[in-house]
Amino acid sequence: MGFDRDLQPTAAIRGNLQFTHSGLVTATYFVNPLGYGLRSAADKFDVKSAHHALINNLPDGSLLLGIQARLNTLDVLGKMVEGVDLDECEDYALEVVASYERVRGIVPQTRLFLLSIPVGTTSPGLSGLSRLWPGSHAATDISSISRADLDTYEAKAEEILSRVGSEFEPSPVPAALFQWLWEHYLSRGAAGDPVAPTRAGVLDDATAAVFRSAALDEGAQRDDGRRLRPSFVPVIKVVQPDYEFRPSYQAMLTPHSFPYAGMTFPGGSEFLNVLEGLADVTVDWGIRVSTRPAEQVLKSNETNLRRLGEQMDQRDQEVSFAQNTLLGKAQMLGEYNQHFEVNGGESEVSFTTVIALGGPSREVTMDAVNVLKRRYKRFQIELTAPLGAQVDLWSMLVPGSPPRRAFDDYAHIVPSDMWAGFVPFTTSQVGDDSGPVIGVNLMSGQYEPIHFGIMEAALHDLSASFAVTGELGSGKSYLLKLIAVLVHDMGGQFLAIDRSQVGEWEHFASSIDDAVVIDLANPTVSLDPLRLFDPRIAGERTLDSILPLLDLSPTSGAGAAISSLLTPKGIAAHGIRSLLDLFQVVLRLRDDAEAGEEYADLAARLGTVVERVPVLFDPQLRPLRLDAAATVIRSHNVALPTAEELTTPHLYNRLPLTKRLGTALYELVGVAAREAFLNDNGRFGLLVGDEAHHFTQTQVGASVTSDFSRDGRKHLAAIGLASHDPATDFQGAAHNLIPNRFVFRQRDETLARNSLEWLGVDLAKAPYLLQILREETSPPIGPGRKVPEERRGEMFMRDALNRIGRGKVLGPARPDRAAAITSTPGVVRVGERRMLS
Repeated sequence: MGFDRDLQPTAAIRGNLQFTHSGLVTATYFVNPLGYGLRSAADKFDVKSAHHALINNLPDGSLLLGIQARLNTLDVLGKMVEGVDLDECEDYALEVVASYERVRGIVPQTRLFLLSIPVGTTSPGLSGLSRLWPGSHAATDISSISRADLDTYEAKAEEILSRVGSEFEPSPVPAALFQWLWEHYLSRGAAGDPVAPTRAGVLDDATAAVFRSAALDEGAQRDDGRRLRPSFVPVIKVVQPDYEFRPSYQAMLTPHSFPYAGMTFPGGSEFLNVLEGLADVTVDWGIRVSTRPAEQVLKSNETNLRRLGEQMDQRDQEVSFAQNTLLGKAQMLGEYNQHFEVNGGESEVSFTTVIALGGPSREVTMDAVNVLKRRYKRFQIELTAPLGAQVDLWSMLVPGSPPRRAFDDYAHIVPSDMWAGFVPFTTSQVGDDSGPVIGVNLMSGQYEPIHFGIMEAALHDLSASFAVTGELGSGKSYLLKLIAVLVHDMGGQFLAIDRSQVGEWEHFASSIDDAVVIDLANPTVSLDPLRLFDPRIAGERTLDSILPLLDLSPTSGAGAAISSLLTPKGIAAHGIRSLLDLFQVVLRLRDDAEAGEEYADLAARLGTVVERVPVLFDPQLRPLRLDAAATVIRSHNVALPTAEELTTPHLYNRLPLTKRLGTALYELVGVAAREAFLNDNGRFGLLVGDEAHHFTQTQVGASVTSDFSRDGRKHLAAIGLASHDPATDFQGAAHNLIPNRFVFRQRDETLARNSLEWLGVDLAKAPYLLQILREETSPPIGPGRKVPEERRGEMFMRDALNRIGRGKVLGPARPDRAAAITSTPGVVRVGERRMLS
């Protein structure tokens, strides 16, 4: 590169401050993008407002960047182990080690968002000296910049960021990022693209000597040495001296025109989202901006209007189309002027957008260019790759790059509120910042790992509870078992209620040490609440279960009698230590002539269940203890009411005794888990219920769900629920207080609509998502209508920050764990789950 093509302007770097040869000083920051994806229109307007404040307060020459970067596998694993003592959690250590090869195989990427703002200039002597030595970057001495100078630049940057606001949470980049950014540009899309340093470190220095040299061959002229005529292909071949065998072929695109009628927000203006998901290439974007306040715009409009009037007067007698053209321009100018008069806080934005594509060959890059042009045609945006300006546009993405003619040639001017509709700093990321990896993001096109920090959330005073919905075979149970085994491996414990006839949770628990499996129909332990709970609360817990079971009102004669017996005073007076003791006391009182008739009624009701439910009335069974690492309660032989029977009064009143017994046992399991897990024992506890309506539709179950949702974060506990229909099953606490929500395939239209609305999707604004959930989420295809291995586990997700996206559950990385959580016992999954191709 000759002196006129010296595209690396950096003379020296101090922390996030860049000193250029031209004397410009810039400050560069990581920008935290705002959640966007499938959020509601109201949320998206909030994101637009944040961008409006951003653009109105940026200084001229600011540079916004979106850089596609490879995720460091070790960074992903580091997030997986945050807050986990691997010395105490050997099983989780094995999972993390097994995740290394899987993450490497997926090759996840992300998009780094950067903001570079000018904050001042250096002394004239410094910039003049550097210009005398075009080939020597060492001419600038960083030691000549005093601490006071640095403080001045930093204060200026802080003043700008203060005006912008804190929504984007800017953080200073390390000096190493400038070197990485340059090397990334030189190898864009080719092999050897380095991993980005994403963590801001201590104040560090660098000089221009750290930047590699390279040759930028516009048109790739040297690819054919016998070429007689120059190439007119809009491509740059970037060759580094030490890596000549792996050149990068790059194309710079810029919008030539935007829709004449404007771009509708939301849905029609977010044109940078089109860049995601291109295969075999790397795509970066940069926007260079400058603004003018409304006062200057109005004055300029008056001047332009006078000029139009003069032209119209000059052509008044002319017979041509020019008069109509001038009238049209005057009308547009009037509308533009009115916009600024009405909106006093507006500004005018001049911006130049460059979309940089890079690939390993010219053919791959040009194919991607054509794909991108076709995508933008649907938005009525015409992209161009201008010949002769490729290198100039390439340089625009380099922070601190001096202005070039191409920047102005391809600039566009819009009001700031229209520019804000582009919302460049947004993300489709879902999940948490750390925790186990449960899947990958399908919406961003980058396959970023989805972290679900269920135990970290509780430590940070956030609700870790989650709920899942989907049709049979869509992946609900798989996700429940995945999170349960991760909780176990990280040192927690879980209790799961297994309703399946094949005993899928029992099969799963067989792979876990210290697991206890209990069959309610053939009990080996007792769920007698008088034996399970502390005497202070045992009576109340017993009443919660026994009154609905016996179909008694607490104010009826028999109801009042049993309530009196189960007070602490009554328990002590009659020596009641179990439900069988209670039954025997009632029998004695029935035969007592002085006792009321209500005891005869109560004895008759209790007599119908004593022999039928040994899990409650057999004193020989030891009480259930919830200190095991994993507890599975098998309830497949216990009759349970349907959701309709629970919610319809006349059907509930006619429930047969077997279903009343089943409901009482189901509730008791939840109450026992509540008493065990919602205590500060220092161990995380997870209650898993696959039949959600049995928790959410009854009074006791709703109370259990509410307590886990509200107070689980205080006691290191969470609840995980699954259901087919969230509209009926996820009500109350399950709807309002459970933040983490997963939706798997639902082919029934009504259930699919209920699921997406429960997730928070506005189907009136995004009706196409209904079809995606029903037909394009883990679709059963081919012979036997089976879901291909690589399409299993696809789902929609809403995280704790209310971000909504689309992902794919991967399952454990350990083959033995993956085989254990397969839904059907005896069918072992071969190999690992493959990624979407």
